[in-house]
Amino acid sequence: MQKAFQIERTQAYPLGVCFQAEGLHISAVFDQKEQDGAGEKGVLLYDQEHREGVRLPFPEEYRVGSVYSMLLKGYQDRACSYLFYQGEELLQDPRCKQIDNPYRYGEARKSLPRCRVQDVRYRWEGDCRPAVPYQDMILYSLHVRGFTKHRSSQVRCKGTYAGIVEKIPYMKELGVTSVLLMPAYEFDELLPLESNAQPMSMEQAVASYRQELPASRETAGKEDGYRINYWGYQKGLYYIPKSGYAYGRDAVTEYKDMVRAMHQNGMEVLMQFYFPAEVSPLDMMDIMRYWVTEYHIDGFQLMGTDLPVELFVQEPLLSETKILTERRYHLKDGSSGHGRPAMGWLNDGFLYDMRRFLKGDDNLINSFLFHIRHNTPEARVVNYMAKWDGFRLADLVSYDRKHNEQNGEDNQDGNDYNCSWNCGAEGKSRKKSILKLRTRQMKNAMSLLFLSQGTPLLYSGDEFGNTQEGNNNPYCQDNAVSWVKWNRTESGRELLDYTKMLIRLRKEYPVLHSAEPLRGMDYLSCGYPDLSFHGKEAWSPDTGPASRTMGLLYCGAYGRTKGEKGDDLLYIGVNMHWISHTLGLPQPPRGKMWQMAASTYEREEAEPAGTDNPQEIRVEPRTIEIYTLRDCPEPEGMKNKRKANAKNLEPKEVSTHE
Repeated sequence: MQKAFQIERTQAYPLGVCFQAEGLHISAVFDQKEQDGAGEKGVLLYDQEHREGVRLPFPEEYRVGSVYSMLLKGYQDRACSYLFYQGEELLQDPRCKQIDNPYRYGEARKSLPRCRVQDVRYRWEGDCRPAVPYQDMILYSLHVRGFTKHRSSQVRCKGTYAGIVEKIPYMKELGVTSVLLMPAYEFDELLPLESNAQPMSMEQAVASYRQELPASRETAGKEDGYRINYWGYQKGLYYIPKSGYAYGRDAVTEYKDMVRAMHQNGMEVLMQFYFPAEVSPLDMMDIMRYWVTEYHIDGFQLMGTDLPVELFVQEPLLSETKILTERRYHLKDGSSGHGRPAMGWLNDGFLYDMRRFLKGDDNLINSFLFHIRHNTPEARVVNYMAKWDGFRLADLVSYDRKHNEQNGEDNQDGNDYNCSWNCGAEGKSRKKSILKLRTRQMKNAMSLLFLSQGTPLLYSGDEFGNTQEGNNNPYCQDNAVSWVKWNRTESGRELLDYTKMLIRLRKEYPVLHSAEPLRGMDYLSCGYPDLSFHGKEAWSPDTGPASRTMGLLYCGAYGRTKGEKGDDLLYIGVNMHWISHTLGLPQPPRGKMWQMAASTYEREEAEPAGTDNPQEIRVEPRTIEIYTLRDCPEPEGMKNKRKANAKNLEPKEVSTHE
């Protein structure tokens, strides 16, 4: 231990451990309820000279309230590490900024990882946040480990932050603007194995697990009472990127490299944080400030109960930071100050209603029409057909019921209400008609997502039909069940190409992602409303309880921002019925005609498309079709006449003679 230092009084704040000009500042909070009989409180300090550590108790006279602090004046060993202690119990500093963790992900730890004092300056090299508006976002959610851990990912640094960087070209080609990471702060991925007699929500399941684990876990595993906490929804060391997700030893630098690389490619980075009730609002605020300033992240999805959202939106430092929640918060007038962007609301209503509409349930047409245009400036709607918990998109069309047996809870865990349909066979099938229908239904689901207003959220792997084999709650599955299998089959490529087309179309037509709610009115006097609905006859929609068919007309004039497709019309024919239907086409502008741009129905070569009537289309069962405008072909007689006129106007050679 460095000998030339003295213990002196210091300010209680900042909390945690940091080097100052005078020496090492140490400040810790101990729960007042545990003061009596809890034993001595102090710091166990390690360096090269004293590898076993030296105990430095906090002088009682230095305590202020629940805060114990001291200054090791003259101490400047930057390679030191430390733990707090209370009696005989060792504790990690909840505010530490770096951790000394020699263990691999899922490996039993023989001792509590030590905390380190962060003393590394990172070169951000002019890093600039993309600041993508909500309406322009293509939000892509992923699990850091599961995204590239499977061998089919074909990356070098599998299951890591560096692995995500290797996939940036793929995400750019897909059209992603913003990436949402599942919890990537430091948490303990080993949790006690306990059986649950009743189905439980995510928060109930997390709360049911004990946070204190035995000191020795040399052989931890399922056979002796532990399982993997793959998702990470628990209290942790919130200031540190998870070391198990780093390819190298330095998770802090690797995480920053990832954020910088994403920003250089025009993509935002958001991260989920789970805050149980025992985390104070002040601590939450401090954690959010730290990640914005130290790691340059662009937003948070906050998870937990009783979140003090009104406090967060008042913080000036977070005025340009996106905040997403799973419930809609009704903020008081003026509470979202400092010109900050609106809150984002992850909308489960879209998921359930659109899934039921997708499989053809009754009385869903009005819910479909509501969600297709739903958007509010006060709380930006985030829509999704599938997310981290629940069925993957491929499982949504392959299973009628969950299959969570591998979780070890007798299939009692996870949500029983999935609004799924297996298309005629439970699970895997070789029948071509079933496989064809499943692909069509996945394309339909993607169409419903990307052709709706609001912000679309796509869970990684759904774009090419990744499956979890019917498991809708793989919170403890660190294996091929929960990892993304990079599907390179013909059906996977077909779905991926279709998804890319939809994202490209969404970006080309600003009216598909309007900043303001669409009114259904022609308030620009351009001849068309911003969005109108159509039935068997144009302008006459059928909204009865048995209706499963609708035509949607978007007028590009209402989405004109940079001139992209500003004057174009876009017609979408939607038929979720199991029989074909005709839809009336609105009259296009003069000199224009409708042409099919895309269809989820895969026709045989000899199979005709549509009808012979230019004023209507036939939409096949369970099909969505997209129509755009093109110039009318010039009649042959008019073409010849125009050529003749042009020839007559050509200058004629005149010979001159002297």
